[in-house]
Parts: sequence; C-alpha cells; structure tokens
Amino acid sequence: MAADPALSDALTRRMQKYARESAAFAEFDAVVQSIPALSSLVLDDCLRLAEDRAVFSARLNDEPVVVKHFTGLDGIERAARVHAELTSRHKHMGQGPLRVCAPKLFIPDAPLTLRSFQGGARLDKVLAQADPATRLQKLRQAGQWLDLYTSDRRSAAGFGPWKWIKRLNAPPESPFAPLIGQLKAQLRAQAPDLTGKPVQMARTHGDFAALNLISKGSDLIGIDIENSHVLAVTKDLARFLAQAQSERQPDGNWVPVAERDALLDGFSYLTPFDRGPVMRFFYGVELGKRLLGSGATAAQTANLAAALQAYLSYGAQSQ
Repeated sequence: MAADPALSDALTRRMQKYARESAAFAEFDAVVQSIPALSSLVLDDCLRLAEDRAVFSARLNDEPVVVKHFTGLDGIERAARVHAELTSRHKHMGQGPLRVCAPKLFIPDAPLTLRSFQGGARLDKVLAQADPATRLQKLRQAGQWLDLYTSDRRSAAGFGPWKWIKRLNAPPESPFAPLIGQLKAQLRAQAPDLTGKPVQMARTHGDFAALNLISKGSDLIGIDIENSHVLAVTKDLARFLAQAQSERQPDGNWVPVAERDALLDGFSYLTPFDRGPVMRFFYGVELGKRLLGSGATAAQTANLAAALQAYLSYGAQSQ
C-alpha cells in the first residue's frame, strides 16, 4: 500500500522541527552552563525559532519566565539593547491597564533576555473571535497602547518614502513579483507628494502587532518588546493593520476602514496628512513586505494577496 504523500510530508516537517528545536536547546544549554545565576533555570518548551533567535518558556526559581536567546554574531549587544528598551518602557508603563511585561534577570556579556511570563489571550486570537463591536473596541485600545508607549518619545521630521520602496524586492521567480511590481509603481507615484513633508515620528520597538499583545480582562500588555527604532508612527499602525488583515479576507476596500479608524482614534493625535496619505503609503508597504515574508501560512498569504489586489485596484481608480 502506497504511503500518503500528505502524511509523509507532515511527518518530515515534524521531524525537521524536532531536530531544529533539539539543536536550539543544546545551543542554549551550552550558554547557560557558564552562568551561575541561571543554575536553577528549567526550560519547559520552545515557543519560537527564527534564524537569529530562539524563545523558550522556562522557570527560574520556580517562577515562570520567558527567555530569548539571540544566536547571531551580535547576540550580546542585541540582548543588551532589548533589555534596555524593556526596562525603559516598564518604568514608563509598568502599571495600569495599558502596560508592558516586567524585565527579569539581566546578565551582561550573555546573549539572553529574561522577562516575566504574562497570562491571558493573545490579541490576534481575541480579535479573530470577537463580535464587530468588541473587535473595534480592542483595536481602539491597541491604538491607545501605542499612544502611551510612544508618548514621551515623539518628534516631527520630514518624510523620506523612497527607502521603503527600494526595500520591496520580489525575486523574479516569486509568484507575487508582478503584484509587487505594480505596488512599487503606485508607491513611486505617491512619493513626490509625500517627500519632505513633516510626519509624526517616535522611538518605538517597531514590532507593534496583535500577536505581540496580550489581552487579559480590560488590560492590554505588550510582551515582545524589541530593540527600539525611530520610525514614523503611521508605519507601526499600518503594520498592525496589515498583520490583522492577514487573518481575514478583505472587505472590498483598499483598507478595512472601520478598523483603521478605530486604531487611529486610539492614538492621541495624528495630522490629516499622517492619517491619510502617509497611512495609505505605509499600508501598501506593509502588505507587500508581509506578502514577501516567509512566515505566513497558505491562508494568510491568500488573504494578503487579495488585500494587495484591492489596494492596487483603489490606486488605479484614484489616479
């Protein structure tokens, strides 16, 4: 009897995943062995693997924690920057309904960060199951979270759109190369009206997405605080919308209008220029960037491709 190809592929993927996780555990253990302060650390599970990092759930002195191991050549420096950002933001918003998780033990000269474990439900899962009114309320709260996160680190600067266009490069063999080519053409057409005009900037961690926020009752807690970057605030907001769009079929508009408005209304103030032309530009950038990424499922990829088609159709009609 012939083997089922689907089952064979699934088994192969599972074995490959197990091998990668085993290697990550071994690499992590080699680092920890030389750190006396982590002698009581017990790993529970591998939560995520990427090219430059591994994330584990663990217990330190019987307290649940999350450990991130940066495996790149700059791992020690990156861990220090991430810990500094989380420490800064925890001082700024460690209490109240909008907050970030608490940093834990910091070990200089080690490519590791430790933070508290945060119970609750990931916001992307909450949004997927919420009724329309609750979904909009949660999106507004997410805007409020980013508003507080950046409230003491904002400035205005002239906008430079061209670098974002240059970074959108699809391999010639990619099935999405024609779509990305159309997107870049539309972004180039938008760019002259954007260049040099003042936009709201902020130092933010640049990974603002529903999957990095935990909803617990009426509270919203950021859990994956990375190194900070000075970015246009609208880019972070557009990134959030693009990630959320990957979980849903587009509604026919170039952007889910009610969801965009709820997210933006949570933020204290953005000029009409930021809310309008700059948001349109960055939403296209983020759809294209996410479509070209390697982490999406087949369903997410289909949703993103359909959303980008809707975006391009709107752009063609408005020219």
